[in-house]
Order: sequence, then structure tokens, then C-alpha cells
Amino acid sequence: MPKEAFIDLYLLLFLLIVGIGSVAGYIYYLREKGEAWKSIQSGTCPRCRRKTILLTDRRGGGCGPKLVTYTCTECGYQNSFSIHGSCGI
Repeated sequence: MPKEAFIDLYLLLFLLIVGIGSVAGYIYYLREKGEAWKSIQSGTCPRCRRKTILLTDRRGGGCGPKLVTYTCTECGYQNSFSIHGSCGI
């Protein structure tokens, strides 16, 4: 087997590992984000578990997605979420 074939094999293996790691990291991020959103929907802070979470910013209007930001008044936790809105038709 030529030396170039080994380099191509290592490059392919490296790219495969990086790709799988990226996908796994993004899935973990989405899972954490979903758990935080469920906690906020119930009115509690995901970090300190107290009912001190407030909607501090809401952006976007019309029929597109809206960006909302929640902040905890106790521990300072802050997170933003993109909420898909509807036109109400």
C-alpha cells in the first residue's frame, strides 16, 4: 500500500472522529437547553431551583421566531431561547 493511502486513511479517520464529536457535542447541548427550557416553563431557575426566574427581554415580532431571554433574580442565571411563533391566523 502506498504511503499516500495511509495518509488519506488517517485523514478520513480524523475527520470522522471530529464529525462524530461535533454531532455528539451538539446533541448534548440541545439536551441541556431542553432541560433548562422545561425548568423555566415551570417557573423555576435551572441553576438554583427557586421560583425567581423572570422574562427580561423579548425580541422579534410578526410571524417569525421570537428570541426570549430569562434571568434569575437570585443567582444571576441568564439564558436565551428561540421560540417559533405563529401568525395567529
